Amino acid sequence: MAVSKFYAVAKTKDGQKRVVNAFEALKLADDNPWNYPTDKINGVFYDLETELKVSPSNGRTNLKTRKRGQAFFRYFTGESSPLRDKPGSFSYTPELIAFLSAFEVIQKFQIQEGETTIMIFPERIAKLQRVPFPDGGYSILKFYMKLEETYPYSAYYRFNGILAIEFYVSGKPSRLKRAELARKGIPLFEAKAFFPKWIQESLPEEFENPEELATIAKEIRTTYQDRDYKLYGRFQKEHMITPDNERKYQTLKTYEDQCQELKDEIKLLKSSYDEKFEKVKQLSEDIKQAETLLRKYHEEEEYYKKLEKDNQKLEEDKRKLKQEKGAILTENQRLTNESQRLRRLKNVAEEKIESLQRRSFWQRLFNK
Repeated sequence: MAVSKFYAVAKTKDGQKRVVNAFEALKLADDNPWNYPTDKINGVFYDLETELKVSPSNGRTNLKTRKRGQAFFRYFTGESSPLRDKPGSFSYTPELIAFLSAFEVIQKFQIQEGETTIMIFPERIAKLQRVPFPDGGYSILKFYMKLEETYPYSAYYRFNGILAIEFYVSGKPSRLKRAELARKGIPLFEAKAFFPKWIQESLPEEFENPEELATIAKEIRTTYQDRDYKLYGRFQKEHMITPDNERKYQTLKTYEDQCQELKDEIKLLKSSYDEKFEKVKQLSEDIKQAETLLRKYHEEEEYYKKLEKDNQKLEEDKRKLKQEKGAILTENQRLTNESQRLRRLKNVAEEKIESLQRRSFWQRLFNK
């Protein structure tokens, strides 16, 4: 179930503007009625889309369940929305309300497009930001963020230092909205608002009170901020990048690619070194076992030598032992040769790793 008007803009006498939900508006009006009046003449709350004055209202009580419905904003008597009987920009579903409440104070989160994952660190977050278009139209962005930084770092310049987010729960943006935002240089990430099962099952049809909303919003925020959940989506329209940001992006991206290549090469060499080291270690163990076995055969050979005159059978056994000894000596020599060869390979790998680590920053950058 969707509440028709759950957010509005509060415009105070000092010229400040901020988007508040109906629960927040009711509390502001109760705590500070002088600065947040709700009457038609002096009211300070305005509808996001029509910019007409609205008043916060408590939700209606269901006579059957005795539960109070979700708070909302209503138009004043005698006024009606020019958007009546027309589809609005979006509807306030429980999913959208929960996401807006969760992400408006989030400190970090990850977005993923295809195989590319980017960590976002917002500096400022504005929810339900109204963006005007040259033709007189407008778009209301679910989130408009000024970025502090990203990882990888080059993404900051690719995004012009800003990021807009739309959620699928509210419907996908129109082609015009995508085109106008792209022309303004605003990257628009269209994300699927995914809820883990335990959160989805706890979503009510309507939020009865601000505490219920805050509890679910906190769980969503923790899930995306502190756990390894990602916003999956796409940038459907390429946005304009300023020349300076394009230059910085290409420079940093080249450096990041080169660093990744060096990391991959070092990882490969280390893996090869570890593999050879383990093989040398195993061969050393094999040699020790062979030497132990050889000593054992030596002892047995001496024993049979003493009994040679008394027992013909022992003479035959001694001959066999000599044959086995010869085979072991041959194998021991082969293992020794193999150990020496692998040690040489190990030394070459170590020298190559040390050479890479001694290279200066500029040598790594230009791969010299």
